[in-house]
Amino acid sequence: MQKITDVFSWEEFNIAALEKKHDITAKAKRDGGGNVPPTNAESFTVAENEIKQECDTFIERHIHKLRSFLKNIEEKQNELSSYLKQNHFEPLYDKLKLNFDALSGKTAMTLGDYKNSFDTFTEEKRAFQRQHQRIREPNFAKTSNTIKAFGLVLFLLVIEVVANSTLLSGALVGGQAEGFALAATIAFINVFISFIVGYYICKNLTHLEKSKKIAFGLLSSLFLLFIVYLNSCLGAYRSLSKEAFDKLYAVDENIQKLSDGEVENLINGAVAPWNVDFGFTGLVLTFLGISFAFLSLLDGFFYNDTYPGYGKTGQKADKYDDLIKKEKHLFAERVKQLLDQGNNDLQRTKDRILNTELNNWDSNTNLIQKEFIGYQQKVQDVEEKGKHIINEYRAENKRVRKTDAPNYFKKDFKVSDLIRDPKSVFTDVAFHYMDDQSREKKKIDMADWIEDKFKFVEKEFEDLVKLTEDRQREFNEKFNTH
Repeated sequence: MQKITDVFSWEEFNIAALEKKHDITAKAKRDGGGNVPPTNAESFTVAENEIKQECDTFIERHIHKLRSFLKNIEEKQNELSSYLKQNHFEPLYDKLKLNFDALSGKTAMTLGDYKNSFDTFTEEKRAFQRQHQRIREPNFAKTSNTIKAFGLVLFLLVIEVVANSTLLSGALVGGQAEGFALAATIAFINVFISFIVGYYICKNLTHLEKSKKIAFGLLSSLFLLFIVYLNSCLGAYRSLSKEAFDKLYAVDENIQKLSDGEVENLINGAVAPWNVDFGFTGLVLTFLGISFAFLSLLDGFFYNDTYPGYGKTGQKADKYDDLIKKEKHLFAERVKQLLDQGNNDLQRTKDRILNTELNNWDSNTNLIQKEFIGYQQKVQDVEEKGKHIINEYRAENKRVRKTDAPNYFKKDFKVSDLIRDPKSVFTDVAFHYMDDQSREKKKIDMADWIEDKFKFVEKEFEDLVKLTEDRQREFNEKFNTH
């Protein structure tokens, strides 16, 4: 709502200009010389009426302009008065309550869906426990466990690739490139395949059914034998290649690597590692491969529980347990945001009304008072100047006339009381006119009324805070997962 900063500007009512325009002295001498007006006259002469008309016209012209100026103020004051009479705080509470109810309803539906899923998968877990005679809770893999498990696989894979390629590069025809390829293949089997076998096969060693225990125990044993054999062959080949290379190097120091035929013969010999005398490097390769494979087997075996399928049943229920906790936490955060925003809006609205709108109303009311006082002063000024001109006319008239002056010469020129009173002239705006004391009292009353409405809604906000706490408590009790 706008504050009016403009002020009304009055023109100057110039005595000298008017006296010259109407040639007052000359007319006074002429009228007085002819004994005009006669002694028994009761009305103004032409010259006096001309001055009176100048005063009336001047005032009327400015009344018209001032009325337009005051109309703008009146419109603003009507808007401000209407605005200040409204309760601007209750709609803020209604909006906040509506948003909270919507958020609460949506959260209740979401939590209800999550709780139904949690109960379903919890019952599945209990059925699994009864069927497989599990007493303990599943040691299912959470995000941190998954990161650790696959982090270990990646770490072992990288370490073995680097170690194997370094130890094998000198013993292959392709040198470092072929050494890296073979090292990556063996490392993949030792680490990644071992993890898969540990997860899908070795877990079944703990199965309730004996037939599965036996079958998967056989598969696990075969894989272990394969790992031992594969890494033994690799170690045997590395030992044989070093022995062959050392013999050739003793004869010819320019030898850089073994020939294709020699490498092929060595590979054929490494197929039977039990017939090979292992060197230190070969033993290191064999031990490293078997160790990493065993670690990966254990990693896969313990990942997501050691009993087959048990970890997954726990993961399903835990997933919705986490979702329920997150939804409750999100609800608490969103409620806090709603309440904080609502309180901020409430306080900002109060501050704006008191410090801006009410002050604008006070300023505009004061401006109306100033313009009314200014109008009275200006009319008084015009009256005084008109009286001065007319009195000069009468003085000169009496000086030259031969008869007595009429009695009305003794009465001073006056502007009509209706014109003098701005409340009578500007009736539309008079409603908004107040003196300082009345305006200050009205402002205090309005501020008190606004404060009362604010405190009432503030109490509603406090009740809403309690309601949000009750709703959060209700959610915790109704959607409890423990």
